[in-house]
Amino acid sequence: MNIFLVEDEYWALAELVELFKVYEPEHCVYAFENGEDAMLAAATIHPHLVLTDINMPGMDGLALVERLNQMDPNIRKIIVSVHDQFEYARKGMKFGVADFLVKPVKKDVLYKAVDHMLEQLQQARKHSAQWLQGALAKMLLTPDRIQHPQLDRFYTEACQIVLIRLDEGDFRSSWKETETSLEQLIASLAGGAAAEVVGVELDCRQRVLIAMDQQTCQAQADIHKSAAALLDQLKLSGHHVHIGVAKKPAGRSLFEVFSPFSQQLKDNRLFGMPSLVMAEEKRSDADLTAVWERVRVLETHYRKGELAKGKGVLQGLLKELRHKEITKRQLELFMGDMLFSLRFNKYGIRTGVNGVHGLYEDPSTLQHISSYDELLICLHDKIIALYGEEQVSETTPKELIAVLVNQIHHHYQRAISLQQFAAEHHVSLGYLSRMFKAQTGLTFSEYVTEYRIRKAKELLQGGVERLQEVSRLVGYEDPKHFSLLFKKQVGETPMMYAKKRMEP
Repeated sequence: MNIFLVEDEYWALAELVELFKVYEPEHCVYAFENGEDAMLAAATIHPHLVLTDINMPGMDGLALVERLNQMDPNIRKIIVSVHDQFEYARKGMKFGVADFLVKPVKKDVLYKAVDHMLEQLQQARKHSAQWLQGALAKMLLTPDRIQHPQLDRFYTEACQIVLIRLDEGDFRSSWKETETSLEQLIASLAGGAAAEVVGVELDCRQRVLIAMDQQTCQAQADIHKSAAALLDQLKLSGHHVHIGVAKKPAGRSLFEVFSPFSQQLKDNRLFGMPSLVMAEEKRSDADLTAVWERVRVLETHYRKGELAKGKGVLQGLLKELRHKEITKRQLELFMGDMLFSLRFNKYGIRTGVNGVHGLYEDPSTLQHISSYDELLICLHDKIIALYGEEQVSETTPKELIAVLVNQIHHHYQRAISLQQFAAEHHVSLGYLSRMFKAQTGLTFSEYVTEYRIRKAKELLQGGVERLQEVSRLVGYEDPKHFSLLFKKQVGETPMMYAKKRMEP
């Protein structure tokens, strides 16, 4: 905060400057020998606390506090004078003077008065910031106009709206975990663009920065450059961050610009990587014609029960999509079409026209996935579920692996016997065991354990807190044994894992 010291006596002012060094550098202290100089400086440096003498040549202390009160009644004022007279105090109170100290002032009395004023200012600033954030959030999210002098400029003036969004697919994503405060975001954007910036926390994943007075092309370019630099900075957090920049013309409401732009950012953000979206730029969908050739190869391998080969093709397909830097919207459409195609080729002829609608993929299935590694696991599981539906009369020994994996995925809570499965399907246990490892890369027991631990992680992320309950839900009666397996697989105990991910 800015503290003004106004005193016409040279040595008295020098003493005050020395005493106020304890407030630096947290606060900026400015010294003036008369009221005129103080008022002149106040035109460019807004004072928050003013400590002034009364008897000064030219503009005296009472005239100074009156002028300051007219400029901003929220400025805290303390009068220091040799005169202990009620009339001075009464006039000072009329102009918003909060304290009246009589010279000579003891150091502890002075500090107590100043500390009290600074505390009041901090509280007032905090309450004002909270109110402004709430008001701006409402202006961004609703068409309602809020009548208040402090908000008029957000309607009448042009500005740049910068939306910073953490990908909701990553369950870990929260601004607290990025270790980046709203104040740091404001400072980064304002510093790079030399603009006045205010910030709003919309929710745990979205923050909005509003850069005012962006009238010139150069100023707008500075905001774009600062937004790109901010994205590079936030990438270091390891989270998927998406930043969008849109211009709000003068005379339009924040809601008119923010509402469609928020949807534009949601549609045009890249999948699996940070992205920068400019409102004026139109992004074209990538050409995925060649990718469909991989889908046909993938389909052949999974249908034959060649899970390892099928997963390899799926990995290559996703690598190609990543290289093309497609948007999450286009990815959801492609994955929906791909899964529909696989289902239709297997069931479409038998289901007829009326059954086709049941083959479509629910778009929300991919909503909570934010990386290509997670997408690989999700799609691999879905394709296994498709081709793992047992057809006793048609299933070959190799195709039994998909059936077995599908049984693990659906019945992992119960005991699953490889020997019993082999006997039921009239296949050699040794052959089945070798084939299972060849197709999955893991032994049967390793695969069951890995899948159960994956499901346990999902339960812990979802808020299930009791170790015994999680252990039972994933097929382990002994919580201690489960905890040892979990630590071996994950590197930490279940409770440590849950605590890290549930901290606010």
